[in-house]
Amino acid sequence: MNFDQLKEQWNKEASDVKIPDTIEQLKESKHPIEKIQKNMKKEFPAQILAIIMIGFIPLIFDFPSSRYLIYYVSYTMLVAISVHYLFGFYKFYKQAELYTGNTKNSLWKVYHELKLNMERYQSFGFLLLPHFLLTTGLAIYNQIEKRGESLSELTGTYQQALTVVVLLGIIALVASIVLWTKYIYGGPARQLENILDEIDE
Repeated sequence: MNFDQLKEQWNKEASDVKIPDTIEQLKESKHPIEKIQKNMKKEFPAQILAIIMIGFIPLIFDFPSSRYLIYYVSYTMLVAISVHYLFGFYKFYKQAELYTGNTKNSLWKVYHELKLNMERYQSFGFLLLPHFLLTTGLAIYNQIEKRGESLSELTGTYQQALTVVVLLGIIALVASIVLWTKYIYGGPARQLENILDEIDE
C-alpha cells in the first residue's frame, strides 16, 4: 500500500482516529473541562446543603404547625425533582472525568453534554419557582395574620404592592438563574466551542 492509499484511508477514518495536526488544541481543551469539573465539585455539596436548608424554612419564619403540611408537600416534590437533577449532574461530572482529550469526537461529545447540562441546570432552577411562590405566599400570610389582619382587610394599594414585589422576585430569580449558569459554565463552553471551530478550520 503506497502513501496515497494510506492518506485516503486516513481521511475516511478521520472522525474516529487521533488527529496529530490538532492534538495540541485538543490537549488545551482539557483546561476548560477541568474548570467545569472544579465548578461542579464546589456546587454539588452546596446544592445538597441548600436543599436541606430549605426544609427548615417553616421553623426559620415561624410558620404555624397547621401550615406545615402544605409546605412539606411542596418540599417533598422539590426534593424528588432535586434527586433526579442531582443524579444527572453527578453522571455528567463522572463522564467529564473520563474525557481523554485525544479525539475530536470525544471533545464534541463533552461539548454537547455540557450544553445539555446547562439547559438541565436552568430547568432545575425554574422548577424552584412554584415552591418559591408558595413559600413567599405562606410567609406573607403569616406576617399579616400576626398583625391580626386578614387578606380581605388589606387595601387595594397594599395588595397591588404585594403583587409587584412577588413579580419582581420572580423576574429576579429567573434572571439570576440564567446569569449564574452563564457565569459558571458559559466561559468553558465558549472555550470548547472555539477549539472545535479552530479544529474544523
